[in-house]
Amino acid sequence: MRKALTIIITMLAILPFQTFADETKNYEITINGKTYDVSLGREYQAQLDSGKTLTFKIDKKAIMIYRDDFISFRHKNDLTISAKNIGSGIRQTMTNTAVGTLILFQEYSSMNPSSLVNLMLQELTKEQVSYGYKIQKNATSKTLKDGTTLKGKKAVLTYGNEEEHWTILAYGKRDRGLLVITKIDKDNMVAEKDILDLMWNSLNISI
Repeated sequence: MRKALTIIITMLAILPFQTFADETKNYEITINGKTYDVSLGREYQAQLDSGKTLTFKIDKKAIMIYRDDFISFRHKNDLTISAKNIGSGIRQTMTNTAVGTLILFQEYSSMNPSSLVNLMLQELTKEQVSYGYKIQKNATSKTLKDGTTLKGKKAVLTYGNEEEHWTILAYGKRDRGLLVITKIDKDNMVAEKDILDLMWNSLNISI
């Protein structure tokens, strides 16, 4: 499990900031067997066999849905969701913003990860604590709309005027389960708390 934790920390360190603009013509659309390279939000025209001109534009929905075999949740369209199998029956799905607000899921297909909450919290905050942040930890839980309850820990790390809020919650059965990790800074609560709220209000777990 420490190997998995090391991978998490490494991925958090190298995860690129959110891209705010689509590169030119990163998408394709096929109309009557002909493929066009397109960008989001721009109008294009295609000549149909009938001679008529078709004008079209492709946009993302304002709110999108991520879904896999374990989870589904809603998120804003300016967030990029990345997912990767990191070995030992663990799949990691995550997103973050340019200012560091984080949502991270770890799906375990061969064990119940509930016992990992304290170790995960320790690993994710040890650098700040070593630097001099004060940490306050408390038990917490979250009940989803369908009645599913996740249990774990929340932590507030403070250093001068800086304040980080972490939650690590687990839901598991005998041989499978899920960890949900979130992080948001106090300074970003007003601007980005709705990102976390949208996820929690729409999260569905299929285990």
